[in-house]
Formats: sequence, C-alpha cells, structure tokens
Amino acid sequence: MHRRWHADRPLLRAVVAIAAGTALGVSRAAWAGDGAPAVGPVAPAPAHLPVVPLAASPGPPARRWDWGLLPIVTYAPETSLGLGGVIVAFDDAPAPAAGPRRDDEVALFLGATLRKQFVVNGEMLKYWRDARYRLTEEATAVRFPNYFWGVGNDTPEHAQDLYTQGMFGSRTAFSVRAMEEVYVGAVLAAGSYRTGSVTPGGAVAAYVTGHPDGGALASLGAMILRDTRDDAMGPRSGSLSTLTVLLSDRRVASGFTYQQYELDQRNYLPLGRRTVLALEAYGRAVPGDVPLDELPALGGAARLRGYYQGRFRDHVYLVGQFEARIHLFSRFSVAPFGGVGNVFPTLRAISTTHTKVAGGVGLRFSLKKERDLNLRLDLAKSAISSGVYVNIGEAF
Repeated sequence: MHRRWHADRPLLRAVVAIAAGTALGVSRAAWAGDGAPAVGPVAPAPAHLPVVPLAASPGPPARRWDWGLLPIVTYAPETSLGLGGVIVAFDDAPAPAAGPRRDDEVALFLGATLRKQFVVNGEMLKYWRDARYRLTEEATAVRFPNYFWGVGNDTPEHAQDLYTQGMFGSRTAFSVRAMEEVYVGAVLAAGSYRTGSVTPGGAVAAYVTGHPDGGALASLGAMILRDTRDDAMGPRSGSLSTLTVLLSDRRVASGFTYQQYELDQRNYLPLGRRTVLALEAYGRAVPGDVPLDELPALGGAARLRGYYQGRFRDHVYLVGQFEARIHLFSRFSVAPFGGVGNVFPTLRAISTTHTKVAGGVGLRFSLKKERDLNLRLDLAKSAISSGVYVNIGEAF
C-alpha cells in the first residue's frame, strides 16, 4: 500500500484502499498511493468513499445529507487480507441540471491487515459560495511493514528487504475556482516519518546510509485542478486534470530537502449506453534527498495492477493505463484493463528499456443503484507476478 494524498480524495474515493493503493496514496503516492498522500508516504493507492447509506436526514431539495457506517474487507498482494471500518457523511443532493456534482464529504477510516499493518485516516472535502471555494483536509497515521528491493527498474528479486514505515501527518489544500471548472490554490503538509526495523546489510540499510531514516515532514506548494467529471464517485464522462508542486527544505522545518512534481490526466469516454472507457496518463518526479517511502513506487491496486506496489522505485515514474467498464446486467459489470510504465533515475534517463506491462480483468457489483459505486474484484498479471485485488470504488 502506498500512502499518499490525491487531489481527487483517495479515501473518499477508494476507502483508502488499505489494499495498496493508492495512497493512502501518499500515489498522490505519498500516503495514499502513488498514486497518493503528499508530504508523506501513504498510498496509492491506490476513488469517492465507498459507502452504503444506512440512514438519511431530510433537508431542503438543494442539500440532502446522507451517512453510512460500513465494515470493509479488502485484499491485495501488499497487505493480504485487510479488515476495517469507515463512517462517512456526505451531501447526496440530486445532480445539478448543468455542470458536475460538487459533494461535501467527511469520513473516518480505521483499518488493519493480517501483516500487522495499521492505518487511521480522516478526510474532509468542503465547497462553498456555489463551489467557488474548495477546501480539503486529511490526517493520517500509519504503521506499515513493507518490502524494498532497492532503487532502479531492474532490481533483482533476491534483494527483497523487510522494514517498517511509521508516519503521521496532515495535509491541507485551499483553492479558488479561477474559471469554469479550474481551481488554483495552495497546499500545506506537515508530519513525521520514520523507517524502522531495518536489517543490517539489506537494501533498506543501504538506502538510509545516504538518506535520513526519519524526521519531520513539512512541505509547501501549489496546485491547479480542472474537474469536469459528471460524478466523481463513478464518472461516465468528463475529465480530471491535476498538477501539483510541493517543496520541502531542511532550512524550513523539514527533515528532508526534496521536491515533488506530479501530473495526472484522466479521461472518461462513454461508448454507447453500456460502456465507459477510462484513460489515465500519470507522471511523478521527486528529485532530492527523498524519504524511502516517498520514492515513486510502481504497481499496486491503482496503477499497473499485477506488480507489487514498490517492487520498482526510483525518482521518476511514468505510467499510462486504460479500463473499459462494460455493464452486463442488473448490478454487474466487467472491466478489462491494462497499462504500461516504468521508473527512471531522472527525466533525461527516460527510455523504453525494461518497460513494464500489466493487465487483467475485473468484475464489478454496484453497491448504490443511484450512483456508480462498485465493489471491485480485479485479477491482474505482469511479467514477474500477479495480483488479486478486492476493494470498493474504481482504481481511477
């Protein structure tokens, strides 16, 4: 599981996918998948919060709050079986006649896995003044035993090394709608990170010899986001474009000096009444003195399913993927998917050597008939491994 923050709300869109994903993060791969979480590693991780509404409170037509308390069972190669629970409240008012949905949300997630991985995550998303202003807040605490094979896109399997990531922190982003559906704003993140249970002579020990094994996390940056999706919970049309830049400096409260540049482009194309083609192009560059879990991590439940998340890590990560979501009957759908990508030491080193390819097929069951909120079972295969993923919400 990669713990990272994502501009499109990882926990609220994929239940923090304790099964790797993106993010927790940090996808944006910090706490939430490479996706994720991103001052600190969370997740890629690893989509809107998976929830089956249990009660609803009446209100005026323009605002209808719903809430849910839901136990969660997940599975992924990075976590094995995961158990948890989430409580969420969200604005479930009918979609506007024109323009995309803008739902306020607040959620708390607690989870654990059979590999003694634990996460507590709280998130909030708030719009006001007719969605002119947008505020997001996330707070996360993680204890996550994981594997590291070293840096590079050709690290050998025998280099596998077990360690434990410990992290807690928060991330706040405030943005203003500059024009149409374009938001521009600032991001502030702070917390603490530590690499523990390090085996002498292993890949982790070699990495932390030249980099701090822990310290304060503090980042300040900017973001620009354009969101024209008809429904962020289960988009059938529109697109999501995000560009985020975060800077950390030891001279300004941080234990690390590095930069994070992330670009994510997602498009959703309706192909008739029964099929949606989802496309994503993603890139992340993290130069500098980078915490181990903040190194871009290839694979996981959100991108290049079939590769263990973090099997290959380096300072630059590029990936493209597709998924065809085809409605079969009743609440069932099928979703073939595939992707290609790789990690590199620098932008200048980008090449087609050691390119990684993965793909598979998924089965979907709709949990909320009025919205496209799905229980997801994905079977994926790559050249060196395979994966089974059980989660709530789409991969992207």
